[in-house]
Amino acid sequence: MFARSTTATAAVLAGLLTFTACSPAEPATDAASQSASASPSSSTGEPFADKTPEEIQQLAYEETRTATFKKVRGQASGDGMTGAVELTFVNLDCAGTVSGEGLGKTEIHATPDVLHVKRDPEAWRATLKATKAQEDVVVNRIGNRWIKLDAEHSDAKALSFSCQLHNPTIFLEEEPPEISRGASATVDGQPAIMLTYPGTNGGTVTDYVATQGRPYLLKRTETGRQPTEFTWYDFETVTQIRPPADSEVVDAGEF
Repeated sequence: MFARSTTATAAVLAGLLTFTACSPAEPATDAASQSASASPSSSTGEPFADKTPEEIQQLAYEETRTATFKKVRGQASGDGMTGAVELTFVNLDCAGTVSGEGLGKTEIHATPDVLHVKRDPEAWRATLKATKAQEDVVVNRIGNRWIKLDAEHSDAKALSFSCQLHNPTIFLEEEPPEISRGASATVDGQPAIMLTYPGTNGGTVTDYVATQGRPYLLKRTETGRQPTEFTWYDFETVTQIRPPADSEVVDAGEF
């Protein structure tokens, strides 16, 4: 049900650091939403007492995937660089920032149809990799405005890669590892249970699953050659994502 490539973590890292393209996640289905509606409580009072670690993980990832409103923040490291992301999701709409050491900051506003992107000068220079004079022309011409791209454009798919974090099942492997149930913990003050299993980078993955309220995935960390940490929060906090004003937008066709 949750089969994914074993290179998912590496792909996320590449997406954050170099905006590598990846196909968008599919929207949630009604059946998936219904299957993820269980609560952590049980007849014994112990959270998830009647579930295996694998069932807990499946429930948490699916519950998180199908949440209408949510936010994610995190970072990924590798090859001597660190990329960071902070995004807000409303259904499949996504807005926020992606940044990296030496890569500047890129703001994105993505819908299934259109991507708006705004880079700071450092991000433009890191992307263009041209002469300073050529980079100055682009930076000065665009200024502090957004560029509009069709969502099917290859650059748009690359730039909006991080929006796939609305769906944590992208991290799951084709061959599920053996998962161990760990100790209790807290994430931003919320009680959670830890699930641990081997990662694909020579380290350990730890999932933190909420034990009060809906069983969301609150945090996922992975150690090893390419460490990552992502935290999902503000679930079902009603919010709006507003696109940039037309006066602030430059159509990509002008370039």
